[in-house]
Amino acid sequence: MAAALRRTLRSPLFRCRLSPLSTTTSADDPKPSSSPSDTTSAAKSAIRLESDPDRLAALFEAAARHPSFYGDRPIYHISIRKLARHRRPDLIERLLEGAKSDPKAPKSEGFLLRLLSLYADAGMLDHAVRTFEAMPGLGCRRSERSLCALLSAFLKNGRVDRLREAFDLAPGEFGVTPGVASYNVLLKALCASSEVDKARSLLDEMPERSIEPAIICYDTVLDGYLKKGDHAGFEEVLEEISRKNLSPDTGTYNCRIAALCAKGNSSEAAELLEEMKTSGIQPDRISFNILIDGFRKEGNMDSATKVFERMKAVKRPDGGATSPNFKTYIVLLQGLVEKAEFEKAAEICRECLERKWAPPLETVRRLLEGLTKSSRVEEAKDVTARMRKAIRGDARDAWRGIEAAVSLCEAPTK
Repeated sequence: MAAALRRTLRSPLFRCRLSPLSTTTSADDPKPSSSPSDTTSAAKSAIRLESDPDRLAALFEAAARHPSFYGDRPIYHISIRKLARHRRPDLIERLLEGAKSDPKAPKSEGFLLRLLSLYADAGMLDHAVRTFEAMPGLGCRRSERSLCALLSAFLKNGRVDRLREAFDLAPGEFGVTPGVASYNVLLKALCASSEVDKARSLLDEMPERSIEPAIICYDTVLDGYLKKGDHAGFEEVLEEISRKNLSPDTGTYNCRIAALCAKGNSSEAAELLEEMKTSGIQPDRISFNILIDGFRKEGNMDSATKVFERMKAVKRPDGGATSPNFKTYIVLLQGLVEKAEFEKAAEICRECLERKWAPPLETVRRLLEGLTKSSRVEEAKDVTARMRKAIRGDARDAWRGIEAAVSLCEAPTK
């Protein structure tokens, strides 16, 4: 399919469609060509399927001739992630600098921060910094949102030293005064550097700097103590939240759920979902994933499966469901396989594959062996066929080896 799309993109007709004249007609060609949105959509499909980095870059540049392309955040992330996987910083720079200099591209703070974040995601920190520095020259005023993006870029790349320096220089050097959001990034950096006590002290210092810590700041420190395994520190922060009459949010509850699960009290943690509902607080995907993993670690797959079903039934304020992600399926699948609940595991595996997510090969191998040994050969064949379609790239060879090995596991003869 990718090859067919590439041929379409290379054809004279498609090149014409990518030109500014694509929506015009002529006496020789009375039928109007496809709309720019159709053309851009075809290019996006080709980019998603393309595995060659140079061709991907060419597809990206061709599609970027249409201004509507710049508004598609996912295709930017997909493209840059693929190029980063191929270790092609030259192509990443070409695409992102091209977007920065293109007169048709927006010069809004949001768009430039997207480029900055993409550079950070690709590990190109100096390019991210230069993008931040270039913002005023591109007619874009930097705000605290810009500062947060820069600080997050440093954090993402493990440069807490540069993060602290930028934070301190922000008012004088960048004309941006750190607010709650910037302080929260600094708190995350301290926690990530195993300096949770310093983060805790910073919470006390913030009011002295005319910044009142919000609940997200307390959530960050709670998470820091949780990861450190400091239960006393964790409880002290919870007590302070209560003492200050701060309203807990989903993040606060997620930390409490995780703390209980870490102690092997997943059933008690599950009760917090009811408390959240009573308080009008919406659990998110993280809430459910923590619980599912907690029950899995306790070997209670019946409860883990119930949480999974409840997760899919919960409606968000916008009316949508709280959909499971790849991690949800994998944790559930691994737990079911570990407990030899192969029928339910096969169901979860199929559901995962329907979402175009291929589970870890070793987990699927164990599932197939379990299905064949328990006389569920047809189910094993179905999972095998679905996996064969889902596997991409280098994993195909490994999968062929698994298929060959599992095919030796015949059902017991009667």
